[in-house]
Amino acid sequence: MDSKRVVLVVAALEDLGVDRVERQLRLRSDDVEVMRVDPADIGDLTALNALVEDGEVWFELTVQGVTVYSDDIVSVLWRPPVTSPEHPAGPEGQVQLEALLRTREDLLWIGSPDDRYRVQSPAVQLVAAAKAGFATLPVAIDCDPYGLSLFSTVFGGVQFVSWGEPHMTGAGAGPGAHLTQGRSHVVQKAVECVHRVRIVDVDGTLFAAEAPLPPLIAPWERDVPRPAMTPLAVIPEDVQAAIQHFAAQLGLTYVVLDLRADPDGTWWFEGADPAGDFWTLEHDTAQPVSRFLADLLAERRPAS
Repeated sequence: MDSKRVVLVVAALEDLGVDRVERQLRLRSDDVEVMRVDPADIGDLTALNALVEDGEVWFELTVQGVTVYSDDIVSVLWRPPVTSPEHPAGPEGQVQLEALLRTREDLLWIGSPDDRYRVQSPAVQLVAAAKAGFATLPVAIDCDPYGLSLFSTVFGGVQFVSWGEPHMTGAGAGPGAHLTQGRSHVVQKAVECVHRVRIVDVDGTLFAAEAPLPPLIAPWERDVPRPAMTPLAVIPEDVQAAIQHFAAQLGLTYVVLDLRADPDGTWWFEGADPAGDFWTLEHDTAQPVSRFLADLLAERRPAS
């Protein structure tokens, strides 16, 4: 049997950003083969079989009659569907596939569960961002309303948000975000901002875009179009350095960062997602994020 080089794509079938990466990978047919798996299909449309012998683990995946073996997989793009309260770790097939992939220590994993776990805590994100050199707003995280009220009295002009410790559900889960499973409260000093900035870091290559902050939208106005993003040609040197240090601290080869810019030109850290969706940025600005991400997966370079 000839050895193959396979990029495994684990994602829901309706993910537009992943669709674009998969297409870019398939254009490189001479370099790698691509297998895409929706974890919800494992056991139905997808077969997953494992063998343990003499302490070694092998497994094979079969999708629509095509089989790949664990030794052939060189990299993984991991962005399964969002988990639910009934299945907090994902469908059973997803749990099994994750466990088997963890037996391969040499894989390049983009968006791995470990990446998400390292940054899912708001405190971890903010401490890492501050250490990296980002501008961060004063924050108090507490479950004691009295303690939070003291914080708000000291700073004034603050906002309360629910911000919990469970899985992040996407980029932007930072100050001002609301997570439905949040149990702790956050008080954060408010600052007037005029733009939101999204930066995608693909192994040190940065793609950036900005958009005006949308107006407050009433619940019955959810169909109001979002402001389009426009390319951002210049990223301040201190922000570039902060991104590099932030990614190095948390061991991230890929990360999507959200920031907000105030009228004085300060970019405030808002949140980061190691499996974040770049599609809005690429769609609005035509920046080739998917091609660079496909190159990274195909070339299986180690984290820089």
